[in-house]
Amino acid sequence: MNKITFIASALLLTAVQAFAQKEFKVAKSGGKLVITNISNLSVEGYDGKDIIFSATSKEENKNDPRAAGLSALSNVGFDNTGIGLSVTEKESITLVSSIEKDLTLKVKLPKNVALSFKTTGFANGDSTVITLSNIQSEVDASTQYENVSLKNVTGPISLKTLYGNIEGKLMPSFKGPISLVSVYGFIDVTVPENTKADMSINTTYETLYAAKDLKLVVDDNQPKDISSLLAAVDTKSALVITTDGSSPAKVKGTGFTTTSTEASATAPSTTTLTGKNSQLKNKTNTVTSDYSYTYTTNAPLYFGSSKGTVVNGKLNGGGEKIILKSTYGKIYLRK
Repeated sequence: MNKITFIASALLLTAVQAFAQKEFKVAKSGGKLVITNISNLSVEGYDGKDIIFSATSKEENKNDPRAAGLSALSNVGFDNTGIGLSVTEKESITLVSSIEKDLTLKVKLPKNVALSFKTTGFANGDSTVITLSNIQSEVDASTQYENVSLKNVTGPISLKTLYGNIEGKLMPSFKGPISLVSVYGFIDVTVPENTKADMSINTTYETLYAAKDLKLVVDDNQPKDISSLLAAVDTKSALVITTDGSSPAKVKGTGFTTTSTEASATAPSTTTLTGKNSQLKNKTNTVTSDYSYTYTTNAPLYFGSSKGTVVNGKLNGGGEKIILKSTYGKIYLRK
């Protein structure tokens, strides 16, 4: 086993290569770790003072004679770790990106280091499950296709996924807010028996399942059924819907808009349908930061009633905030 020790960005960085698995360390006991576009990822919290990266690549046992004397290069730079990663420091933030294709990465994370990760585009690699376990720091994450598994996490957590499922188990000493949102996937969460939480649960087009013995007191003022408005936008039929019980409201010009609690894994844009700008065919537009939707088409457009569920209430008297939302997937709440 060969060890290579060097200093970069005022940090002690150590790379160790051992057969098929390689290891790289960053001395860090605070700040934030930001990981970008690594789908085959597992992160485990521990009491150490180093972030430890262990990477495995499908290509590591294949020698390319043409690449002799050259280094892999991506849009984030060169591999500066020896394990197929680019690791850079920016103030208190450690930025990590994959250089090699199909990289499987395991990370041991000190308990006081916050975690952020994001994936865009199609999932890469064989595994599409991102696993987070025993993490006691804040987590902020956004994925496209990957499923996410949470095991004994403390929070706060903000996790959004477009097509992935979310499965999680909270620790008894969790810290809110816990926000788990999926557009097309299911959400399955286990809470400790005596958890005190303010619950906000919303599945727009599917069913909510919960343990019968949960001590959940539902608020009296629950959102109303989905409302809709069939109207004309530049002589074309348009249907505007809401999921928060509010009535669709007309805005300046000939367009219509509304507010909706329907979630999106992508950043919303701001659009106003007025005059010639509303000449849209069979297209869904996101408008306002509340994820509103306006549907337009050349033909009359009708939507069936939603069978979704919106529940707000207090679990064991209330406490930390827990938000569970899925637009097209089911939600399971266990204890």
